[in-house]
Amino acid sequence: MPALDGAGFAHLPGAIDAHVLAGLAEIATGIPSDAGGRRWAGVELARLLANPILDSLRRTLLPEACVLRIVAFKKDAAANWFVPAHQDRSVPIPSAVPPPGFTRPTRKGNGWQAEAPIALLKSMRNVRIFIDPATQDDGPLEVAPGTHRLGRIEQSAIPAVAGEAEWHPLTGNAGDLVILSPLLLHRSSRARAPRGRRVLQLECVAGDVAGRFGLI
Repeated sequence: MPALDGAGFAHLPGAIDAHVLAGLAEIATGIPSDAGGRRWAGVELARLLANPILDSLRRTLLPEACVLRIVAFKKDAAANWFVPAHQDRSVPIPSAVPPPGFTRPTRKGNGWQAEAPIALLKSMRNVRIFIDPATQDDGPLEVAPGTHRLGRIEQSAIPAVAGEAEWHPLTGNAGDLVILSPLLLHRSSRARAPRGRRVLQLECVAGDVAGRFGLI
């Protein structure tokens, strides 16, 4: 998996070419207009990963990775959401019975997810692809650099940590790529000018790590 520096994220401008970006935009058209996002896991994810554009992208960018979930986000006037500071600690699991070390299983769509062990979360990377430009007016994701080094932050402690953090907005152009640790504190404000900004996120971990934790 790609290494990250002390900030916990890497921004790669123009990493996705126009042909691939057009194919990803087609995938993102499946987002319901009033939902703001769509998630693929399990059987649905396997079908989506067979898409030639995604298959080529995964082999090129993440040749040794196992994609656990793909999420498409769209922030427009019908789904202009606010998300408080949090970590991404839950991942899809094969059944309602969580693998060893996983906790808090919950139903998610047609499948199940659970909070993952810290060792798995430290190994994971969220790969975000900008399908559209993201400006300050679009309510972009904001990250608190370095907070991934705190490990699992108790929910009750997050407001204090977030209040002391220096927040960095992930703005950029269509075709930009951001890789970040799921343990990095992040948040999102409502867009001041909601124009349908779309992002495709692949939640990944090395294949051998996924097997060791009973996810494949």
